Amino acid sequence: MSAMPIVLPSNRDENWKYANLRALSRARFEPVPAPEAAQLKDIAARLPAVLPGYGRLVLVDGHYVAELSTAAAGFSITQDVDTHEKPGADQRFANLNRRFRQGTCRIAVPANTALALEVICVATASSHPALDITLSHGAKLQLIERDWSAQNDHATLVNLHLVAQVGDYAKLELARIGHHGAKAQALDTLELQLGTSATLKLVQLIQGALVSRSTALIEHVGREASLEWHVAALGEGTQHHDAFVHVTHTAPGTRSLQCFRGIAEDRSRVAFNGRMRIEPAAVGTQTDQSLKCLLVGHEAEADVRPQLEIYTDAVKASHGATVGKLDPDVLFYLLSRGIPPATAESILKWAFVSDVLAKLPSPELHAQVAAALERQLPGAATRALS
Repeated sequence: MSAMPIVLPSNRDENWKYANLRALSRARFEPVPAPEAAQLKDIAARLPAVLPGYGRLVLVDGHYVAELSTAAAGFSITQDVDTHEKPGADQRFANLNRRFRQGTCRIAVPANTALALEVICVATASSHPALDITLSHGAKLQLIERDWSAQNDHATLVNLHLVAQVGDYAKLELARIGHHGAKAQALDTLELQLGTSATLKLVQLIQGALVSRSTALIEHVGREASLEWHVAALGEGTQHHDAFVHVTHTAPGTRSLQCFRGIAEDRSRVAFNGRMRIEPAAVGTQTDQSLKCLLVGHEAEADVRPQLEIYTDAVKASHGATVGKLDPDVLFYLLSRGIPPATAESILKWAFVSDVLAKLPSPELHAQVAAALERQLPGAATRALS
């Protein structure tokens, strides 16, 4: 399979018009051998502290590493033999994951039980982690998924494929954090399906990578399923962060919220393309999109695109998209209080994304994320935690 030609999407594809595909075309998609003992020792020293109440799974370049993991139940690791690839531009990177993955981490939560789990996907070179999640009736999963570059100055690639079936009356709380190096390329494809009265709440922080692209395909197949999608993207230098989220409502009484907050500094670019499709049978559906970007720098760029595709009149749908700059009056007020200019700007940036970061599932994770953002937002995180 690895000898097959690699076919990437094109910017002519409607859902990929904002992606930096020129940079991604130079990425090396290839399997990487299992890590050696000396390498694991170095990785162990760099990993964050284990979060209280959470089990931990560690994948290094897609390989499950038992020595660095703490959870022993609720999941299994299997080697896939089905490499059937799906058609369409939105499946291109998922197909590459299917081709190069080292195995699939399957997480199954039985009916009416709860599990709290952290999955850390470490990339030293080319990483293709695969997660397959199944929540049975009434199950609850709190999942923290982190993408981690082993070395900040190494050119790494992570290409994640995450599939989740959220059963009837089940609840999935998913936090996704990127701890990428300055030369990293980060890709992910999420395919999520919600059953009757199922609940999905996602909180995501995108930052650090030179290039990132997130593709999410969500379907409400059960009546009264509910989705909350909260994303913050921070770009600096020449970074390029792009996200596409497509939500399909096929059942009555379903609900969706999309909240995006992006900050583009220097010559960076952030983009969010959110599409809501409401089928004729999805009467009583409610959707809301709030997409906002902040430009800090004369050459920074931002693209926010809310889309509604509605095939029934019995819906409530709203959307809003804005792109602006730091409020000069608020900035002047902070400066007049003796706050240094760099710290004042950081405080305003932190406030802009704080409604997303505040939804992280644990105070310990919030503190770790704040510490990781200290370089990019100096002084703001310390004040927020005090």
